[in-house]
Amino acid sequence: MKNMSQRDKKLLILAVALFLAALFLVLYILFWNDEGSAKENGPVITSPEETFKYFSPLTGLGVREAKDASPRTVAVMIDNSPEAYPLSGLNEAAVVYEAPVEGVIPRLMAIYAESSTVEKVGPVRSARPYYLDWAAEYGNVLYMHCGGSADGLAEIKAQKIFDANEFFRGPYFWRESARVAPHNLFTNASRWQKYFIDYGGTREFGDWSGWQFGDLPATGTAKISFVKIKYGERFLVEWRYSTTSSWWERYLGGEIFLDDKNNPVVADNIIIEYADVSVIDAIGRRSIATLSGGDDARIMAHGQMARGVWKKDKTDSRTEFYTEAGEKILLPPGRTWVMIVPQKTSVEFGS
Repeated sequence: MKNMSQRDKKLLILAVALFLAALFLVLYILFWNDEGSAKENGPVITSPEETFKYFSPLTGLGVREAKDASPRTVAVMIDNSPEAYPLSGLNEAAVVYEAPVEGVIPRLMAIYAESSTVEKVGPVRSARPYYLDWAAEYGNVLYMHCGGSADGLAEIKAQKIFDANEFFRGPYFWRESARVAPHNLFTNASRWQKYFIDYGGTREFGDWSGWQFGDLPATGTAKISFVKIKYGERFLVEWRYSTTSSWWERYLGGEIFLDDKNNPVVADNIIIEYADVSVIDAIGRRSIATLSGGDDARIMAHGQMARGVWKKDKTDSRTEFYTEAGEKILLPPGRTWVMIVPQKTSVEFGS
């Protein structure tokens, strides 16, 4: 240091300062900024080491803020035809509903907490009336869609549902030129959060109750490793349980189903609701019974399956599940995929 010029000393001090600043930044990201990981993954925190005061009614998992224990919710209609693949945002959804529309290809409706941070959801498709009954279980939900069947749009108007129809609210969606319409329409969390600001106003969103979470019944459950649901000759949906990840992985036509990030589409819980489904017009649109006093149901989690029935007595009431003995079936915490299956559909279970 004795032989160093004043200029060299200043450069050395500056280099050391920059090194220490960079080191501090790396340590902050790796060890101290756990709040950043919460924002990256939305309001649901799954760290087993952390204890929580609040829990999400969407998933039963711990959340850090009281507002996420009774969140405003968003339901997005999502395309499910092969021309629309790969799909976006399914792994970030708390709940996904899958039900037949026209033809043999079922459509999806994904449920999110309004405060989620998902970057892309879609492609977005049109409304159908029975999805509105399921969406009503999540309070005064924001229902995002692009047009809809005549009866679906009529029900939105009659019930004064808080909806975002791309036909009239285009800025809250975008279309990708690399895809062919109608399979190119998307939205995301920042756009629906802006919609709440712009159109939510003084609207009351109200409290709502989710499922009761816990373990599957100790008795009457069976070990299961896969389920296959044949919606049609060219639409065979399969869920396979992974003992490595403790997730159910989705397959379509025997091939693993990947999202737009090239990740397998997964869920923690799979629910099968058998329902009365009928064709109501020449186009092939369906009518689905969303109310039931006891149609069959299967609830699958952690490689186990409980057999029971599902009950829903009015449009905005929660769909609940019961054993044949009348005991309520609790749902293990996590992301849930609800499969609405016509009564005579071929379903294969295997262990």
